Amino acid sequence: MGTGSFSGPPKVLALNLAVFTAVQGGLTLAVKRYRGVDDIQTNMIGMFGAGAALSLTTNLSGGQSATPGQVKPTTFTGYITDAARTGILFAALNGAFMQAGQWFSGKNTSEDVYYFHTVSMLRILGLEKYERNFRKGLLMDDCLTLLSESSLREVKIPPGPRLKILNYVAASRAHMADCAAKQQGVHEEQGVYRA
Repeated sequence: MGTGSFSGPPKVLALNLAVFTAVQGGLTLAVKRYRGVDDIQTNMIGMFGAGAALSLTTNLSGGQSATPGQVKPTTFTGYITDAARTGILFAALNGAFMQAGQWFSGKNTSEDVYYFHTVSMLRILGLEKYERNFRKGLLMDDCLTLLSESSLREVKIPPGPRLKILNYVAASRAHMADCAAKQQGVHEEQGVYRA
């Protein structure tokens, strides 16, 4: 049987994969919310944390032998050094792969901050394949409430998806108006009680 973080008995493999996935996803999301952008640096931070957590889990869970040529750490400093080294390796590889992907696709993920709600809407409606149409037409988040039949037609969205998008936009407008009315009512009530 092979050795390493992603091998071994099913229990060890499940633990390693769970730790790696949870830390990578959670840390990436936290950094994305803090920075407000989903870019290479955000993902590299998530991968650094995932690599470090994977190293610590593998080294501390015990019962797994070292890979050929590897010396398992036995001291606190050794654990931290190995975790940092593994985290840096994972972050560097992730950054390199993402940079290569951007280079080949011609897409810059730092622009995604302008399409966050647009992409979310398209995913909710199951219309992800029209994201490119929105980008080509520069229909960013601040354009969502302004969408019309003609603007969607201009970016070549077919009639069925157009109807879904316009229905979603109308429901969003109604929800925002309702929230504004409730907020206004709260402010008026507070004014009556203060007087």
